[in-house]
Amino acid sequence: AAWDMTRDAEMATRDYVRLVISGIRSVTDLTVLQTVLRQARQAVQQYADPSWRAEGLALLATALRELIAEAAPGSDHQLAFVNAFCAVATRPEDLEFLRGILDGTQVPEGLAVDTDLRWTIMHALVSGGVLGAADIDAELERDPTATGERSAATCRAAIPTAEAKAAAWASIIGGELSGALLRSTITGLMDPHHPELLEPYARAYFQEVGRIWKTWTADTAQNFAIGCYPALTISAETVAATQEYIATHQPVPALRRLLLEGADGISRALRNQAKDAASR
Repeated sequence: AAWDMTRDAEMATRDYVRLVISGIRSVTDLTVLQTVLRQARQAVQQYADPSWRAEGLALLATALRELIAEAAPGSDHQLAFVNAFCAVATRPEDLEFLRGILDGTQVPEGLAVDTDLRWTIMHALVSGGVLGAADIDAELERDPTATGERSAATCRAAIPTAEAKAAAWASIIGGELSGALLRSTITGLMDPHHPELLEPYARAYFQEVGRIWKTWTADTAQNFAIGCYPALTISAETVAATQEYIATHQPVPALRRLLLEGADGISRALRNQAKDAASR
């Protein structure tokens, strides 16, 4: 109910996040726990007043550090807390904690650091600007599988530089990537920690989406249309650009629906950000 109230701009994001943190220890069902933590992170990244975003991520990271320390060693809950922590770790001390897990110097008792978790941590450290392309290559040598290739593609696209984003965008719109690699690269490109790096691609998206919808397979075209929609460029300009594209190009109903859903998501985020800003 609190999540619905937050999405509907009836509750300020910062109040929702504090409510989650105060009640998270009472959530025992693992699936519910993972959902609540994901929703709290999404709320901070998209629904919070942008000036509070860093504080919101820090609150979640601090709470998750405590939960990791308290969790039963080797439990599913411990792993869920570490995974959730990876998605909100932005402060130097939080990234340092993750680096200690990755290099084996500071692993929480009982935590199994398998290949999946290594890539999750690698993604967080790359996004945080701590590790780079050479580290991704070295990790791929450790895991030279199809899954490793996809994880490496996500990490490369998450490098927080304009050059890395441009390379990721070029590889996405080039149409040469397999479906799985396309999805992985889009995930890395659309990193919610760096919305400022995505601003050029809000315009570029509308230049490409019509061509891609017509010429790619239905599945890959839909992956592009949904995945690269400028959902993280939260502004009235993005909504206007969407409406202008629809009016000018008259896209087929399926694409029109996806674009309208994207614009609705941004309008909701703008209402929520206004609600959160008013609660200061």
